[in-house]
Amino acid sequence: MRFMKAEFVIFDLDGTLVDSRLDLANAVNRTLEDFGRSLLPVEQIVTFVGNGVVRLLERAMGDPSLVDAARPLFERHYGDALLVHTRAYPGVDRLVRALGADRTLAVATNKPGEWARAIVAGLGWSDAIPHVVGGDDVAHLKPAPDMAERLLEETGCSSGKAVMVGDLEVDVEFARAAGLPCIGVSWGLAGCDRLQAAGAQQIVDSAAELERLIR
Repeated sequence: MRFMKAEFVIFDLDGTLVDSRLDLANAVNRTLEDFGRSLLPVEQIVTFVGNGVVRLLERAMGDPSLVDAARPLFERHYGDALLVHTRAYPGVDRLVRALGADRTLAVATNKPGEWARAIVAGLGWSDAIPHVVGGDDVAHLKPAPDMAERLLEETGCSSGKAVMVGDLEVDVEFARAAGLPCIGVSWGLAGCDRLQAAGAQQIVDSAAELERLIR
């Protein structure tokens, strides 16, 4: 398959490169607390992640009419705590640095770009992953292909030598819309069965396996 020896690798962020579940859940629960609402289990909040801030808050608040009021509170809570508990998944830091030495790497995430870039920088990956596009940097969130199109234009890379790596169905759909093959990672938020059902061409269980496949 053409993801072997890919020269351009586009990664999703949350659930693929980093485990950000607790920081996201804590920010959501602080927002719910601001509204006098009951807190939600981390495991439940995690199921709301992947389709951008508005959809996250719609699901968490249970009332779309509250999103406009909740969003600035959530943004303050989360913006102040992006890297309290967020860490790279096992083996991912080494993977990023190794691939970044001889390939072009990028991040495409529905998380706002400012936060995504802050996380990449905070983990020391800015040199390895110089291209980061977030949900507010383009007209349409994943699964629309806007981020891939922007990254391909920005880097000058060919779509024929690019691959998407993600953990959710939206990443597989995004890759398909952009005409890219997709590698799913089993350690993220969806798991093997959902990724396979979505059409991921390959699913890996470790960062080491992912590096071997790309190389």
